[in-house]
Amino acid sequence: MTKKKSAHRIALLWFGAILSISGNIAIEIGRPDGAIATVIGVVMATTGCYLWTRDKNRASGFTLWGLLAPIGYLAIMSLKR
Repeated sequence: MTKKKSAHRIALLWFGAILSISGNIAIEIGRPDGAIATVIGVVMATTGCYLWTRDKNRASGFTLWGLLAPIGYLAIMSLKR
């Protein structure tokens, strides 16, 4: 994988996770737009995990580890190529 694609994957993973967490915090304090941020964050993180598992030549089912955010990222990272 090229450095440019790797940078996109990393950006999607972490920005998605951060956006998802901030959306959850916004929901907790009563802001209705927090749900939209959470959904967008989850989609971004899952897309980043899909790119990562595809780079490791694994089944797309491993993408679901992305829903566990940092713990799931560790699981994907431990997969062999």
